[in-house]
Amino acid sequence: MLALLVAIAPMACAPATAPVDGELRLSLIVGLRRDDAGLAADVLRRSTPSDPLYRQWLTPAEIAERYGAPAADAEAALATLRAAGFTGALDPTGGLLVGEMRAADAAAFFGRAIVRVAYGKAGELAMPAERPAIPAALGEVATEVVGLVHGLDRDTTTSVPAPAEPLPSDPPCPPVQGLGPLYAQHYGALPLWEAGATGQGVRIAMLQVAPTSQQALRAFAACRPRVRVAPVTVTAVDGSSPEAFSERAAESTLDIIAASLMAPGLAGIDIYQVNGFAPVAIGLAAILAQAETPAGLPAIVSLSLGFCEPEVTDAEIAVGERVLMGLAAMGTSVLASSGDFGSSACAPSDLAESVQYPASSPWVVGVGGTSFVISGGEITDEVAWSQDGYGGGGGRTSRIPRPSWQAGIPIEGGRIVPDVAFLADPETIGPIPLCDTSGACAWSVNAGTSATAPGVAGGIALILSSAAGGDPGFRLGALAPALYGMARNLAQEAAGTVGYTDIVSGTNDVHEIGCCDAAPGFDAVTGWGVLKFSEVAQRLGAFLARDRPS
Repeated sequence: MLALLVAIAPMACAPATAPVDGELRLSLIVGLRRDDAGLAADVLRRSTPSDPLYRQWLTPAEIAERYGAPAADAEAALATLRAAGFTGALDPTGGLLVGEMRAADAAAFFGRAIVRVAYGKAGELAMPAERPAIPAALGEVATEVVGLVHGLDRDTTTSVPAPAEPLPSDPPCPPVQGLGPLYAQHYGALPLWEAGATGQGVRIAMLQVAPTSQQALRAFAACRPRVRVAPVTVTAVDGSSPEAFSERAAESTLDIIAASLMAPGLAGIDIYQVNGFAPVAIGLAAILAQAETPAGLPAIVSLSLGFCEPEVTDAEIAVGERVLMGLAAMGTSVLASSGDFGSSACAPSDLAESVQYPASSPWVVGVGGTSFVISGGEITDEVAWSQDGYGGGGGRTSRIPRPSWQAGIPIEGGRIVPDVAFLADPETIGPIPLCDTSGACAWSVNAGTSATAPGVAGGIALILSSAAGGDPGFRLGALAPALYGMARNLAQEAAGTVGYTDIVSGTNDVHEIGCCDAAPGFDAVTGWGVLKFSEVAQRLGAFLARDRPS
């Protein structure tokens, strides 16, 4: 069984069934006129190791002053929205208004009825009957409005509390323990562990659309006492109940364990419980808001969710890109799983070649999937992952323009996905405990590319703790320019076994549409291949040493 990514297009749902309660609160983001092009150019410089601005991160105030909306425009728009019932604030980068409105107020202000819509097995959603447009009251100040979608009718619980003691239904330990230590060794984690770099001082944030079960994490720790699971906190982004989307804590358990297996010394994993039917920017904006708290931004964000890019609106991408650029400008690295539907991200409704967003964002490292070939208890080969109609997402069809650091790649198309890969094969990762909201648990084999972004996030945490020299604020920001530069340098040096392992066989063409096969060099299945994290740390060392604390 796989823990699949979310791939949802709410506006393509079934017809409306009834009006919603006017008191229901809906999350939304209103984009303001801002300088995204200027911010993009600036972030690229600060993310490129050869540039003098590399790793010279901006503060929220600097981003807002240089690239945000004019202060007078932001104040006027916020006042107009508040008069219409909006509760919220300007985001730290000064380009977005993030908050909530009552359904009745949103319907009146945006001129769109908010209705109940049936959506498959998920139950019902509250959402606009038509996509909302910018109302005249916001004049020339606003550019986008996204959100106003909400899961309904389960309960109002905002997180799954940890029982004081393990429940009687905790399952016995499975006879097969999986290959966690073996793949940590395979991906170059052990040399970093032995040097004392285990992820200490590093926090990883994750967006989750399923409940988080502390009971499942305790069951795993009891059966795998040598694996330290990082401390986990849960924050509800909006009022959507976790049970509106899933009764089992599969996704979050897998993500937390995958990151912890690579980085057992993590300072913490911060889960943001999000409405899986709303734009990804809603959850990302909640993480971005931490820039103005004492704890500050996490060093890494791992996303094991994604949306079929052809069904994501231009407005949703524009707002998502603004948030992702803001995170990168302040030094946070974002990784996203590329999806479990191979080169057909919109499957099963549409088998045409497509990719998932936000893995297709240029400010994100998209992570595909691999499988191990095991012989005699040893890893003898690694191939692109595909299994039973599923496979690692990837392809050439993104409508997002090709970023400069992908120039020269001999594959036609815009932004090519993924950039790198990691183990996704469920059988190789081994079983994890899955608990439902009633407290019943069982061990189950779950993985897919949902395990890949948190696995790589754990590896990046090792690099951070190795290079930080004790500085908890040490960051790497948008990683793709550095990873691509390193890969090209290795090719010129004919030293492809250093830093990366090229995956040259396998496919993600699970629906036989003609894309894509793994091949020597960069490909649209596994990107450059899989990272050897201890060697990546060495390769980046010369650049990272510039700002190492003395």
